Amino acid sequence: MRTRRAIEKLCRGVINAGLPRAARAVVGAATACGALATSNGALALTQPGGAPIPSPMGCDSGRPTGLAAVLACVCEEPNVCNIGDPCPDASSCSDGKHGTCETTLYHSFNDNTCVPSNLSGLDPAAEASTEPQTFRPDCPLTFTLLSRGTALFRDAFGWYNVTGQKPEFADLHPMLDCSTTPGDDVVLDLSSEPAYAGGEIGFFLVTPESTSAQGSCQAGDCCATVGRAMQGNGQVFFSERQYNPDFQGSSSLIHLIVLQSQLWPSKFYFAWEDIYGGSNNDFTDFVAGVSGIQCSGGGLPCSANGEGACSQGITRCHGADLSCDALFDPQGEQCNGIDDDCNGEVDDNASCPPNEVCQYGKCSPSCSSGEFPCGTGKECEKSSGLCVDAGCVDKDCQQGEVCSQGECRASCAGVACPSGQDCIADRCVDLCDQVSCGVGQQCRRGQCFDGCNQCGGISCELPLRCDGDTGACLDPSCDPACAAGTRCDQGSCVDACMGVSCPPGQSCSGGQCHGPGEGGSGGTTGFGGSGGAFGGSAGSPAVGGTAGTGASGSRPASTTNTARCVCGLGRPEGDSHSIAWLGALGALALVARRRRQH
Repeated sequence: MRTRRAIEKLCRGVINAGLPRAARAVVGAATACGALATSNGALALTQPGGAPIPSPMGCDSGRPTGLAAVLACVCEEPNVCNIGDPCPDASSCSDGKHGTCETTLYHSFNDNTCVPSNLSGLDPAAEASTEPQTFRPDCPLTFTLLSRGTALFRDAFGWYNVTGQKPEFADLHPMLDCSTTPGDDVVLDLSSEPAYAGGEIGFFLVTPESTSAQGSCQAGDCCATVGRAMQGNGQVFFSERQYNPDFQGSSSLIHLIVLQSQLWPSKFYFAWEDIYGGSNNDFTDFVAGVSGIQCSGGGLPCSANGEGACSQGITRCHGADLSCDALFDPQGEQCNGIDDDCNGEVDDNASCPPNEVCQYGKCSPSCSSGEFPCGTGKECEKSSGLCVDAGCVDKDCQQGEVCSQGECRASCAGVACPSGQDCIADRCVDLCDQVSCGVGQQCRRGQCFDGCNQCGGISCELPLRCDGDTGACLDPSCDPACAAGTRCDQGSCVDACMGVSCPPGQSCSGGQCHGPGEGGSGGTTGFGGSGGAFGGSAGSPAVGGTAGTGASGSRPASTTNTARCVCGLGRPEGDSHSIAWLGALGALALVARRRRQH
């Protein structure tokens, strides 16, 4: 039986042999190489013939080669590689660390002096994947060329709009062309890119390969361009591999492996093999990093385990898998209409200034002293300081219920608050009404967030687009923006109260639900306006579902959200009912994103 080291030696000999690349691809599928495991014993991908991908590292002029060696030089510090020196003395083996890098390679005592036997960090053999195939931009994109390996072709790399069909040549947008050298990078802000359709994107590699002589440059010109490929002088490979020119179903050659960065959020690596129908499997023909992207389905709101604020989650990419990660931990309860301590009760035991009580997410004067009498149809509940319906004084209701006209009923049942308001204990209230945000920020559900024109700020979902000047998400179908008290609905400005069903005792005017004697400003379609639609497109009003857990029905403790606010820059809160509003609003979300990009 061959030892692991013997198998590695055999595979390196196959890869580095002086054979034509197409021939090496066939030999590279040998069963000995296919049996090779990675440094940690796992094997993520193989070619249809069984060859492991990427292939094991080789050696060139005393330095290791291969995808792991490329990633060992992707570091926070410039001009650094985490590749250790050989170790002829067992007492002085280096750990290979010279900086903070994606991968670290280091030697064991008396191992191969060129190819380290140990790897830590991002292991391409264990974590390589053909997924995700499509991506969602969440910041300006930075394209960085990391390696061209020893490839003959001078390929070009870029992006396209995902449409569900094979991209047209006109929608292939190169970012790293045939003249780009390793270390070069290009920044693209898709929010101001006319060619961007506003949804997910994919990536492509265009080669100059001859269609009649595999492995050679068409007409001797090794510079790849989309224009040449459009004329039949080259091949185009896609992150959506079903569109590859040599795709034949499950038996198709893998041309691209995708790796998620372990150092930088929203960053992925794309390692390509560029020969039509053949490969040497080292996946260093073209290696690029792209930051500012989430995997398809990543960065979107989800319901995490927990109550209140702790139920707010965001989907995160873990290789080819998605998980719902909670955004917040329990905090001290505040009077803000949010279940801050995550105990299932909103504003319970929230503190207010002397002679004030917490009601509908705000501190209001207590009625107990008699200085602030209750309005018509209301009575003062001395024990709480709240004005309640007649017949509801000291009446206890079940959790999730409120007392209305002396009877307990489900809180917010059948209520559809206007966009920009939340149903709290059977009242539609605007939590942003008394909030003042800083320059470049927007308010949602009482919290301030950086606008969509800032990296780490809010994210706009279709059909909304980011206004680069204000940082607000706007519906481009309504131009100019709708006036106060109206909202945009499929390109038309309609009354913001259309479709609204206010709670008992409230009526809708100016895009807000008001109680008797309540005024309030008219709603606008602008982000953060009183009663305004988040992002500028109101969509349908939110229908209140089952109320959240609350205290007794005579106290305003339960809430039904009308927006799902998911962002890492503030402290929004929500529960499962917010998802229904999100869908009604066209899947609009505040996306949590860490600021650090590379």
